Amino acid sequence: MNILAVGAHPDDIEIFCGGTLAKCAARGDKIFCCTATNGNIGSATLPKDEIAAIRKKEAAKAASLVGAEYICLDFDDELFYEDVNARIKFINMVRHCQPDVILTHNPHDYNPDHELTSKIINDIEVMLPIAKIETEEPPCPKMPVIYYFETEKGLGFIPTDYVDITDHFETKKQMVLCHESQKQWMADNYAGFSVDDTFIEDMVITSQYRGMQCGVKYAEAFIRCNDAYRVTPYRMLP
Repeated sequence: MNILAVGAHPDDIEIFCGGTLAKCAARGDKIFCCTATNGNIGSATLPKDEIAAIRKKEAAKAASLVGAEYICLDFDDELFYEDVNARIKFINMVRHCQPDVILTHNPHDYNPDHELTSKIINDIEVMLPIAKIETEEPPCPKMPVIYYFETEKGLGFIPTDYVDITDHFETKKQMVLCHESQKQWMADNYAGFSVDDTFIEDMVITSQYRGMQCGVKYAEAFIRCNDAYRVTPYRMLP
């Protein structure tokens, strides 16, 4: 299959679905990783263009660990709004990837960029095969299946699907660690976060918790788009 992961910022994809991408890549699926924004406010000290370049490089490095193509739509971090241009850029990007499955943010999350990314992906799903909506890339032959990945700290998130990532957890960890620039940013902006900390502790706890729910060591959890209000928690993502 073609698997497309769409995150709002560099590092979202790796944290929320890196293990699933690694598992899919290992079985031969083609992987695409797209970030809506360039992460250009992800430093308290560096100029916006400089930190954006660093973060895109980090995201590309992380994607390369699973052989994925990395795409950045280059919207400004936290100043990302939907208009005709944004919608067309998203449609064109998805058509380039021709995905069978899209993994993206939950519609209800703590960050407006997360929520808007999810909204646009949901809104354009039915538009992807329509030839009269013209983009550089050709229309998709069918609508992809959409899955929402974990919310921050899992708040309000009741999965419909689990993916056993036990054999690919180390790859997920290495993908997350590619985002070296964010350790200092977290220390500068969040009380109690030291520069020596990484994203790993929260990721381990969440992966163990989801693994415990479905009977494996480490798992990632998803909600199938059309099942957002119908919980069948032990069906596994294909």
